[in-house]
Amino acid sequence: MDNITFLDKLNQQQRQVCVSEENILLKACPGSGKTRTLTYKLAYSVKKNNTSKKLNIAITYTNRAADEIKERLEQIDIAEDKFWVGTIHQFCLEFIIRPYTMYHNRLRKGYHIIDEYVTKQYTKEIIEELGIDIGYDEPLEYPEIFKKYQTKLLNEKEIDFDDILKISYDLVNKNKFIADNISGIVRTILVDEYQDTNELQYKILSSIVKSNKNIQVTFVGDTDQAIYGGLGGVAKNCDELQEEFGVNFQEKRLDGCYRTTQRLVDYYSNFQSKSMKIYASSDIKDENGILVYNNTIAKSDLYEKIAYIVKKELSRGVPDKEICIIAPQWWLLFPLSKKIKELLPNVKFDAPDITPIKYDPMNVFCLTSKLLFTEPGRKIHLRKKIANEIIDILTEEYKIYLSEKIDSYKILKIINSISEVDENGIVYLKKAINDFLIGIGVNLKIELSLQKAYKDFISKIEDRVKKNKLSTDIDTFKQYFKEKDGVVINTFHGVKGEEYTTVIAFVILNGYIPHWNTIINKSHDYRESETKKLLYVVCSRAKKNLYLFSEQGRTTKKGMFLKSTDEIVEIDYEYDDLK
Repeated sequence: MDNITFLDKLNQQQRQVCVSEENILLKACPGSGKTRTLTYKLAYSVKKNNTSKKLNIAITYTNRAADEIKERLEQIDIAEDKFWVGTIHQFCLEFIIRPYTMYHNRLRKGYHIIDEYVTKQYTKEIIEELGIDIGYDEPLEYPEIFKKYQTKLLNEKEIDFDDILKISYDLVNKNKFIADNISGIVRTILVDEYQDTNELQYKILSSIVKSNKNIQVTFVGDTDQAIYGGLGGVAKNCDELQEEFGVNFQEKRLDGCYRTTQRLVDYYSNFQSKSMKIYASSDIKDENGILVYNNTIAKSDLYEKIAYIVKKELSRGVPDKEICIIAPQWWLLFPLSKKIKELLPNVKFDAPDITPIKYDPMNVFCLTSKLLFTEPGRKIHLRKKIANEIIDILTEEYKIYLSEKIDSYKILKIINSISEVDENGIVYLKKAINDFLIGIGVNLKIELSLQKAYKDFISKIEDRVKKNKLSTDIDTFKQYFKEKDGVVINTFHGVKGEEYTTVIAFVILNGYIPHWNTIINKSHDYRESETKKLLYVVCSRAKKNLYLFSEQGRTTKKGMFLKSTDEIVEIDYEYDDLK
């Protein structure tokens, strides 16, 4: 076997998981080295079977997690053609839908994937057509709306995000040879954050494994961090996995925390629903750090207080990228982001901005925009991947014929030849996309489905600019695609799996965690359980310092004044002075 000295960096628990030949359900507490173990297990499989052409698959919940695993594999020199890492939707597109389009009636004449903007436009039109008032309810939960929406998608040869999974399951379930073919090129399947896997995702993967029970399967996660139950996430046990996949599973655990003080571990352990004892094993385990819970501060004073904490943490020597500010939803973060940049003009922020373009890696025009608005010389290998994805979408989804001369190099050459002739980002983008399409031999007047997707893409940009009063200066568009660093501003859900020396969390209020529309008609026990999971995730992001705020002055959409979470979760909070 090739050099596997990278395993020397692991503890005994982690190493046993990496070298095991069993199918494993790995339960890992926060800070236990879950991502490292998953990465090294995949690397070990590659090294052990270095002459095999079979792929080692890692399925992640987010693109960000996939990028982290890819970077780690590159650092230990694992050949790129030996592994595949991405989300379940990306897996379905690349391994099931695109190769087997001709076997599904809905896809064989072409299709393209719509985003939530188009979905909202369609449902809005249908609601107006039906003349009904649904209030704040989810439109597609109404049978009459859902039926018309599906008819609309069929007529337009479109599929949405949920359809990717449904169609993929149809293909592998009704055409056994598809599952057989995929299983024949796969050696291992590792699933990160398994507790967020829904039933359809389990069924898609199990169809492949049942076709080749020699595939080694590993599920990794933490049931206490199952915060996507509202989206259908299910944390199955070994018996349930065995029944689903038809193979035996062995449960293993990673229970040491290598990043956090014992004080913080003891604190967030109050929110555990399982009795898994966590021991801090880090160099800072005996340090006190800072632990603050404040439920008296006024909403009007909150941003200044957070800015003060950030400034104080930086003065203590905490790096900016080791500080994270989080809230339950994005809309709560936009005003915070704007204000804190004004209060701390010399501090860098990796912050959410309402931008003209909302990134969508499945949209051909969004990918083209990314190439247009980023520097040609930076990360050429990533630019080549984007160029190849553009080719795949045009040829596989839109069924557009491209000359054999059109490859990733040609795509990038055309993109790099397009000059900036206008300071208005939208005007430039329209002309640049048109020049690009002409360069690759695509005529929008002929390709009607692509034309519609283009119009939807531009319309979405114009709506975002108008609604949020955004600048259309070309630098605004460039700024969006630049790599950001500095103090991180994100949502509770967005930082799951990440770690920071200092975490500052606000809007810890009833009706926001969990969100008010997820607890309608739910029991007190359900509300308490969901609250604990979110608080467990929030608090376990911190390595040393944790600041929690349940500010006064916010109301729900029902006009009810919110109460602090100590009335939901009965634990002893510790109060420190922030002065």
